[in-house]
Amino acid sequence: MTIAARTGGLIPEHLWLASDEDKLVVSVLAPEVAGPSDHDRVGPVTVVSPHPVSRTGPGGMVEGGPAKVGLWVPRSGGAWIGWAGTAGSAAAAAAGAWAGGPWAGAVVAAVGIGASVWQGLRRYARVARQWTEGHQVLTHHDDRAVVNRAADRVRYIAAAWPGLRVHVDLDDPAPVLVRQLWDLTLLVGERAAARDLRRRLVASGYGVPAGTTTAAELADRIARTDDDIARLDADIEQRCAHLRRLADEVAAFVTEQEALARANAMIRDADRRHGVPTPASPDAVADLADHTTAVLAAYRELTQLRGPSPR
Repeated sequence: MTIAARTGGLIPEHLWLASDEDKLVVSVLAPEVAGPSDHDRVGPVTVVSPHPVSRTGPGGMVEGGPAKVGLWVPRSGGAWIGWAGTAGSAAAAAAGAWAGGPWAGAVVAAVGIGASVWQGLRRYARVARQWTEGHQVLTHHDDRAVVNRAADRVRYIAAAWPGLRVHVDLDDPAPVLVRQLWDLTLLVGERAAARDLRRRLVASGYGVPAGTTTAAELADRIARTDDDIARLDADIEQRCAHLRRLADEVAAFVTEQEALARANAMIRDADRRHGVPTPASPDAVADLADHTTAVLAAYRELTQLRGPSPR
């Protein structure tokens, strides 16, 4: 099963990834979990890890799989707004009744409660729309692996980037990274839906006589779906390749930066032991020039990828 958000909809600023035994949920809002969970935020991506749930077995309490990730609309705070507004309205009504009589208090209470309910419903509707347009549910192992690997790379790049900004004149890459991860997730969801459609088309052809118009129409739809899957495969692979290249170039940059720092520290230590002054350190920017250029090129290639076309 794959639940697909609307392509071309929300532009996320942050993504949450939550997995249980059955599915991976990728969303622009923190999903609900039916139990305790850990939240590990790195850059624009938070990984939600549900804790194992204990259950009663033949020998007593046994530890089961992780707690289920909910697919319902996350809590919006609308109920709290309504409760707080009602309590405030009641207090205001009491004061109004004391000052202007019971009718004045009733009017104050009605207006206050109505406004509070409206605010709560408005907040819930906004959160419900964000959830509807901004979450994906992936159940196939390969689809989940693609998105999880991409999320790992996004988190690594975001964590390593502060060390690069001394040498790479670029703003925070988080908006680009999270958008690319979301676009990739949408494409993976679209591909899963296309695969499911193909399975249903093939199944519907069992028992249909060969050479009939219906058989030919089914074959045509299957061929079109195969073309869609091939296109999506290519697009997904391209996006994964660009993200992988940027992560590799960042890793190479960090590795060389650390190697240069260790080498210069050893040089200073050796000179100190021999009682000689250490010459001025070479320009780190010049030493890292090749990797700086490679990181810039990989990042620019990633930013040039267009989002999925609206369906």
